[in-house]
Amino acid sequence: MKVLLVEPEYYAKYPPLGLMKLASFHRSRGDDVNFARGLIDNKDYNPDIIKITSLFTYAWKPVHKAIEFYHNLYPDAKIEVGGIYASLMPERIRSQYPFVHVHVGLFNPAEYCIPDYDIIKTEKKMG
Repeated sequence: MKVLLVEPEYYAKYPPLGLMKLASFHRSRGDDVNFARGLIDNKDYNPDIIKITSLFTYAWKPVHKAIEFYHNLYPDAKIEVGGIYASLMPERIRSQYPFVHVHVGLFNPAEYCIPDYDIIKTEKKMG
């Protein structure tokens, strides 16, 4: 399976810990994992699933922009959104984007995975 992990256009300098754990989890299953920081247009990579993280509730706009951008770029890919904003306000996402699966809380299978810092290197594939 091809997995695209997305960090919306945030001010953060480092990739979110949750995405690094998801990268480790998916790679342990033999999945092909790529990472995109922001809105990256690369039609050469065709993911089966796109996982978008979210930060605080006041930083919801970049999450919505990422959902719209990646849904338009890869209309056949499944989209999941997780993280703090998604966990605290899942209905806000669901009401605007009924095609998105909103994950509330921790993703337990990845919680004890060692973060995969190599996803930072795969960002170059996307950009």
